Amino acid sequence: MQKITGFLILSSIIISCARVGTPSGGSKDETPPRFLSSKPDTLATKVATKTEEITLNFDEYVVVKDISTQFIISPPPRITPSVSPSSTARKYVSVRFFEPLLENTTYTLNFGSGIQDNNEGNKLENFSYTFSTGDKIDSLQLSGQIKQSLEKNPAGSTIVSLYKVEKDTLGNDSVNLKNKPYYVSRTDTVGRFKLEHLHEGRFRLIAFNDLNSNMIPDTEKEITGFISEIVNPAQDANYDLVLSPVKQPYRAVAAEQDGQGIIKVKFKGNPEKVSVTPVDEDFPPIKIEHQPYADSLYIYFNNKELKNAEKKSRIKFLAQYREKSDTLSALYDNEIKTELTLSPIEKEVTPSSDFILKSNNFIVQVDKSKMEIRKNKEPIDFITEIDSLDSRNTTIKFPIAFDSEYQLQFNAGAFKDFLDQENIDTLSYTIKTKKQSEYGNLNIKIQNKPASRFFFQLMTEKYQVLENIYGEEEVFNFRNLKPGKYLIRILVDENNNGFWDLADLENFIPAEKTYIYPKPVEVRAFWDINEVWIL
Repeated sequence: MQKITGFLILSSIIISCARVGTPSGGSKDETPPRFLSSKPDTLATKVATKTEEITLNFDEYVVVKDISTQFIISPPPRITPSVSPSSTARKYVSVRFFEPLLENTTYTLNFGSGIQDNNEGNKLENFSYTFSTGDKIDSLQLSGQIKQSLEKNPAGSTIVSLYKVEKDTLGNDSVNLKNKPYYVSRTDTVGRFKLEHLHEGRFRLIAFNDLNSNMIPDTEKEITGFISEIVNPAQDANYDLVLSPVKQPYRAVAAEQDGQGIIKVKFKGNPEKVSVTPVDEDFPPIKIEHQPYADSLYIYFNNKELKNAEKKSRIKFLAQYREKSDTLSALYDNEIKTELTLSPIEKEVTPSSDFILKSNNFIVQVDKSKMEIRKNKEPIDFITEIDSLDSRNTTIKFPIAFDSEYQLQFNAGAFKDFLDQENIDTLSYTIKTKKQSEYGNLNIKIQNKPASRFFFQLMTEKYQVLENIYGEEEVFNFRNLKPGKYLIRILVDENNNGFWDLADLENFIPAEKTYIYPKPVEVRAFWDINEVWIL
């Protein structure tokens, strides 16, 4: 009995100790799925063109995530294959084709990081599978780096493609960018790319950020980069491509009412100058505001002078750009009334800035006698300027000092718009400037500046342009900046036309050159920051 009792006590101690010492679970699984086999075999040759399905086997249950952005097949079939599983996990991945494969072609299926285990979500990075319907696996390759022209960061997942160069009916080299490319790949997280298993030939190398995931460059919305020359994979070269906005062919898009007596006309193609005239000879006199290369212009007129105007009517205009003419029609509602309103663009001003009022209508007259500015309650002199490029902006210039208070008063009738409307209410603003010690200064000196004129841009970290200076200076001084981080960019006007030319994909002419300062510049309060930029 004593032996039994002792055994029970000892067993109790062992069991108790086991409960205390046993972990609640093992270490977390961080191992990605392991590829085991495939049908057909990887790197298989003479695969039948009538193959309908490819199966890839793994050592654990997997799913395929983000198929539209991760999976890519090169060359891409006309009909996109289906890939599974995307929800219910299996130990294999299936790719089904809906059309015959091409003869004597090497195919590469790249899954990116889309394949992951079902339990922990461990990703199998950069997994690809290759086979050929011909006698061999093509072995040529191209590689390189993708950058952006207007931003420092990589463009994210970017398509890099090769289009076969064909002869058109006139015997000229051409590519059809409305079709999917012949070879296609994606960049990694830092913008590097590699196109593998290529055959010799003449191709156009084109990259684009495929926003709609259709593997076709949408030049209206997607930035694009390319090599000007035709490339051949047999050259085994390394290429750097720069993604830029693409120049659009000129097209008059539409005309629409934008207020009382205002018609807005929209364009594509950034025309330098467009001539617009009313089709109706009895139409009232019009004025046009269009900044060169802007994608819209404004027509304004006194709607009170419209003859036989119904409540709503169609107004037609003839838009002329070079040899191209378009008739545009705008539905105009003559009952829409727009009272003149004004408000400050920025209430905070410094000795380096001006006070600007923005109106909803185009200003034609400013009556200084109905305006008053006081500093610490004492009247001071000032001048007014209507912006020649945008007459909705009126600049009020007066000497501004630090740590001071200003009272601005614009009485009724101080501003008159093109409709002969005046501001009805008195506008009053109190401005208190900060101390000089609350701002910083930034001085930039450029070495090896561009040979042609350029745009020097000071921007926020979100690429909002704060200053856009056109010229050929070497030194740029920015006074009284708010403390914070700023970006600096140069857009080179290589042809000196006063405009930064976009990429011309039709003629394979790259966008004009750009430079972006290597790092954000931090401006501190009461500091002078001096930077030397060696281009």
